[in-house]
Amino acid sequence: MRTREDILSELAELKAHPPKNYSGSMVKAAKKSRLMSELNQIETEELDGIESSHHKFQFDNLEINISITKK
Repeated sequence: MRTREDILSELAELKAHPPKNYSGSMVKAAKKSRLMSELNQIETEELDGIESSHHKFQFDNLEINISITKK
């Protein structure tokens, strides 16, 4: 199973290496979307039973703030 850190490191790598053409941009956008979905799924599984949670992660120059509130 992939961990949150694995996904965040891949997101940081995507940011560090921007696409060089349109098709590369489309591929990276799809990959970013898939990674964000995986991250959301991991966060949701970990937060079952918790009302609210705030997370702050930093990889290289990429800072990610996540706030999850259960309704």
